[in-house]
Amino acid sequence: MINNSKISKNINQWHIEYDQNEFLSNENWLATAEKAEDILQLSYINKKGPILDVGFYRECYKIYVIYNNDWEKPKEVFESNKTEFIESKLYELIDKYANG
Repeated sequence: MINNSKISKNINQWHIEYDQNEFLSNENWLATAEKAEDILQLSYINKKGPILDVGFYRECYKIYVIYNNDWEKPKEVFESNKTEFIESKLYELIDKYANG
């Protein structure tokens, strides 16, 4: 059940592959997450669509947009030390890539 009011209806286009802190039900999911490479990973419902990956790397949070499992050449990378910027960007990317 989705209790995180910040998430748009476009979340229905995504599978949650890994979720450290109850992304769907916790609006503070990133602020309470352990700083690790694996925090949240969403994959588009169609296998040809992207993966959205959120993690903490060295000194900042990063979101990777990955196509064709090509982790060496991400389509987009966004990074910030501020959790609110990462969260906002992730919600934006969920909508931006809602059609693959």
